[in-house]
Amino acid sequence: MNRRLLDVFQSVELPETIEEFLDDGVAQCIAFNRRGTLLAAGCADGQVVIWDTETRGVAQRYKPHSGAVTSVAWSKDGRMLLSGSLDKTVSLWDLQDNRQDHQMSLEGAVVHVSLEPSPAPSKCIVSFAVGPPVLVEFSSDLARQLPAFIMEGEGKGTKPAANNSMVNAVALFDKSGTLIYMGQSKGTITVLDAASLKFLDFVKVPGASRIVSMTLNRKGTRLLVNCYDRAVRLFEICHPGRRRRSYTAADLKTRLASAKVPKQGSALLPEEASLKLLREFRNEVERWQWRGVAFSNDDEHIVGASNAKNEHIMYVWNAVVGNLERILEGPKEGALDLLWHPLRSCLASVSTTGKIYLWAPIYRENWSAFAPDFEELEENREYVEREDEFDINERPEDRALALAEEAATTAGKDADVDIMTMEDEPYFSSDEEEEQRQQLHYLPVTIHKAATPAENPVTGADDMEEEEGQGALAVRLGDGATEPSGDSGAGLAPSHSGQCDSTGTGNEEGAARGRQLKINMNLTEANNRLDADTGFANGEKRDSRIHFGQKKKKRRHQQ
Repeated sequence: MNRRLLDVFQSVELPETIEEFLDDGVAQCIAFNRRGTLLAAGCADGQVVIWDTETRGVAQRYKPHSGAVTSVAWSKDGRMLLSGSLDKTVSLWDLQDNRQDHQMSLEGAVVHVSLEPSPAPSKCIVSFAVGPPVLVEFSSDLARQLPAFIMEGEGKGTKPAANNSMVNAVALFDKSGTLIYMGQSKGTITVLDAASLKFLDFVKVPGASRIVSMTLNRKGTRLLVNCYDRAVRLFEICHPGRRRRSYTAADLKTRLASAKVPKQGSALLPEEASLKLLREFRNEVERWQWRGVAFSNDDEHIVGASNAKNEHIMYVWNAVVGNLERILEGPKEGALDLLWHPLRSCLASVSTTGKIYLWAPIYRENWSAFAPDFEELEENREYVEREDEFDINERPEDRALALAEEAATTAGKDADVDIMTMEDEPYFSSDEEEEQRQQLHYLPVTIHKAATPAENPVTGADDMEEEEGQGALAVRLGDGATEPSGDSGAGLAPSHSGQCDSTGTGNEEGAARGRQLKINMNLTEANNRLDADTGFANGEKRDSRIHFGQKKKKRRHQQ
């Protein structure tokens, strides 16, 4: 904040280099949860991997699809995750209970999904590779087709599409879930009422080019549109004071046929348009198309990933001024998707090889920020001490301040300290969005009781004798995997992803290894007991195997 006040033209904490990469499966699309603590990645084999962004480990994985996952979307409370795939299905997964809440088959390959922004989502919007989007209701398994309207020509030569099945469009909910923004192939954006599916506004995009993708910022006040004419357009969402009139497809045709339609802007109410164009971003040199676009965490920058085949290049523009501020160059791999972290200056991009690259700024030490009168020296300089520099001259105001601090400390010792109440940590300002209760920010790791040794068919008889009265614990991970562990915990080893990997205690090799480990442990215990009974000194020799065998035979004979 202070650096920005000192130099308003300086980029503050923009991502500069690749800090780390995540590699688990062949990722195709990604999505952060509301706070950015979890990152969902849809893979080419149909599974969804949930990454913990703080530990950089896999928190959970599941496979709801048989084809490649093309889009994922979080619910507002972070408990549900919606995924769409090329196998013509959408799946709603409960991450807290690790179960599938709903799955539905559709008529086309899914390329984009948008979940209703509510704590308990009941519907979603699904966009296809070919055809208009549909509004899916989970309770009734009903898929309603969104109305499409294509303008052919200008002025009075307007008419709806003759065949809606040939309309290519992408749609998403607004922040409140009451409106739907649908971008169509002829460079138009229609604003629909989510309840009645009637037209509220009809906006023409400059250039009349096909709309590839659309993205909303966190506040829901701006819309970023990626067009096929190699331009990224930024729109401001306007909410008029009075309620708009809704139109059906027939009413809209009649309304536009009798009105003069402008080349760009709202065709219904030009003076009160729902979307107002603010700025355009493009690369005038290479003239690349953009694979993905995103807002920064503070909405002050726009980032776009180029559609180059063998180049992982991303452009960062200033959303206020419009100039290009930084070009990020990665490995010789194409880009599939990118996102900006909701809270930090961090980028996540997906390459064509399936890796997820995490971009972060290079933090440089700025010693002058610790004290206002600190001066950084370019070279060594001889210091001349002042005459009264180190004299102890206590000032009256310093003495009064010390007494006040001492009195406050003494009074605080007798006060009750509340260590049970948990206060909510504010992450967003009040004008951005309202904090939701009972949110899922992290996936928990639960510990439960495993099967007893008597119920384990691979446990030997000797092990059963030694393990009587002892229960083994198992760790249940986020993906539902259960890993058995021995008495000493040696059967589990932490992996790179933060989970626990079994060393094979379920097969013959693992059983033999477990028995050998227990024999070695019991051998040490037996030797210690024998030392105490027979009084062996440290330097005396003994055959521990004979003593242990005699003790074991004696115990079996007694039984």
